[in-house]
Amino acid sequence: MSLKPFSTPQAFEVLFKEYFLALVNFINKYIDDIELSRDIIQNTFLKLWKNRDKIEIQTSVKSYLYQIAKNTMLDYIRAEAKKKTENLDSIEVEVIEDISEEVFDAYLVRSLVEHSLKSVKSKQREIFILNKFEGLSYDEIATYLNISKRMVDYNVNAVMKHLKEDLKDRPELFN
Repeated sequence: MSLKPFSTPQAFEVLFKEYFLALVNFINKYIDDIELSRDIIQNTFLKLWKNRDKIEIQTSVKSYLYQIAKNTMLDYIRAEAKKKTENLDSIEVEVIEDISEEVFDAYLVRSLVEHSLKSVKSKQREIFILNKFEGLSYDEIATYLNISKRMVDYNVNAVMKHLKEDLKDRPELFN
């Protein structure tokens, strides 16, 4: 036996008044936003009204309403997720298009410096990396490596001199 509980405006109104708040609370348990829950249930009842002539309920009216409300909520969540994905895609494209030359130059400079550092003594390379890439001060490096601050200064300057010499044929790096 199938039921057609939404066939008349009066029957629809009775079901709306009886189940609206309970359905809002049911949906709110999932999404924790009372206004959004109300909107979802209003959309649920709007769908029911628009399709009232096609609906034939095989189970209880209450079970049917809860299932339709849950499906409407899932449709909303899917639509929002799709919007966010589309927004992320457009943002990603904008970001790729807006990558400044400075970011690219920083990457290029760092890779050239790292390549050049391969020909520097390991201790000098370690001191330079600690200072320039890791951001440690001369005092911190001296304490960490158990050497004098003057030795740190000497090694950093030696590596800088080497880099300037090694990369002198790359004038774009020094603009």
